[in-house]
Amino acid sequence: MIIEAGQVAVVTGAAQGLGRALAAGLLDRGVSVALADTAQERLRDTAEAFTARGRQVLPVVTDVSDAAAVAVLASRTLEHFGRVDVVVNNAGITAGHGRPLWQTDPEDWQRVLAVNLLGVVHGIQAFVPHLVTAGAGHVVNIASLAGLTPMPFGSAYCASKHAVVAVSETLRAELDMAGLPIGVTVACPGYVRTPLTEAMFTLLQAGDEAQLAEHLPAGLSVDQVDQARASVEHGMAGMMEPDVAAERILAAVEADRLYALTHGDFEDRVRCRAEGILSALAGQNSPAG
Repeated sequence: MIIEAGQVAVVTGAAQGLGRALAAGLLDRGVSVALADTAQERLRDTAEAFTARGRQVLPVVTDVSDAAAVAVLASRTLEHFGRVDVVVNNAGITAGHGRPLWQTDPEDWQRVLAVNLLGVVHGIQAFVPHLVTAGAGHVVNIASLAGLTPMPFGSAYCASKHAVVAVSETLRAELDMAGLPIGVTVACPGYVRTPLTEAMFTLLQAGDEAQLAEHLPAGLSVDQVDQARASVEHGMAGMMEPDVAAERILAAVEADRLYALTHGDFEDRVRCRAEGILSALAGQNSPAG
């Protein structure tokens, strides 16, 4: 899809981090943007900053876990701009980090899936019918490298992002089967510099073991804690600025690529998973010895 002036986009989770960077990248291309977020003050400040630069934006306070709220976002976007061309389902949260799967609270699962997964589904259901009517457009769903590889002690987040990848692949297949010229891109970034990752980095640098313990399972040995710290530090060494990640995602949209891996692989985990699946297929198809 060619992203160009005159188009309209909607970006959820747009008040900070990657969402704000994606909105900025679209605005710089002359696209008008509906900005959605739950953080009312941050959303207002973001909208004012963009408006001061002569950009056309519409801030709409939206909880993507609420299907009715996303339907209102769609209505307001169409009423204000008269069209929609690009839908960026970016809003996401984390919860339950530091606990193994069998100790993760049901409430954490419900909160994470409500935002990270159902928020994407609500965005698709609210906006894709309008893209179908227009016969053009693109859907961008923000997953994570955690959507392609296991993430120990982050089961709810990892599962939600795997689901976003599956939803995106399914949506692309359905649109293709229906012969509809609507693109789909699922972005799977690694660490992007956001308030959340900055807080974790600061925590690691400070070396406060009591605070660090809140983000790790109980009962780990000193060596295991050190290994966990080293793993996170390794990932954060490749932490990317939001505007760089956003440009790589938008480039994938313009190239009509289904997958956007802004950081490449992560310690070869994605490659190992794929190779394991291919190996299993090869074994299944091999004649019995």
